[in-house]
Amino acid sequence: MNEAKKLSYDICQGDAKAFELFYRMEFNNLVYFIYNYVHDRQRAEDLAQETLMTLWDKRSSIDPNSNLRAYVFRIARNKTINSLKEKVLFANSSAMVDISDEILALEDSSMEQMIDSLDLERLIVSVYKQIPEKSLRSFELSRKAGLTNKQIAEQQGLSLKAIEYHIKISLGIFRKGLKDYL
Repeated sequence: MNEAKKLSYDICQGDAKAFELFYRMEFNNLVYFIYNYVHDRQRAEDLAQETLMTLWDKRSSIDPNSNLRAYVFRIARNKTINSLKEKVLFANSSAMVDISDEILALEDSSMEQMIDSLDLERLIVSVYKQIPEKSLRSFELSRKAGLTNKQIAEQQGLSLKAIEYHIKISLGIFRKGLKDYL
């Protein structure tokens, strides 16, 4: 069982320490996400707190195999939408237009896709940490810098076969990480 699924399972079982760890990992991310829509730091912190408390309150009904991070960001999105709608009730007409744009952005279907991609981003970072340094250097020069294997070999003073090997190792680790994730 990978770390994210174990953490999700532990929270669903009522493990307060697992929840505290998740809280510390995600609180600032939630505040940043919410702040982009409410433009008020204190309100963003309050909504992030409410979001995580909702997670804890609903822990027993969560599927431990689900993407807990995506679930929490959906809660945050919904709480942010509700907060903005409440603000619309008390806003003047020019502020209402600005808030309405924020609500539309949060309700857009692309937001759902972005939320679903959050866990994949964490997976990629985790996999990068597993790749040996020499292999990672060759992989990044190939994939990020766009160099050919021959150029990488010349730059690093290695044989073409060595570069191919390092890139193959990196891709294998990515495949395994994705397979374990799914």
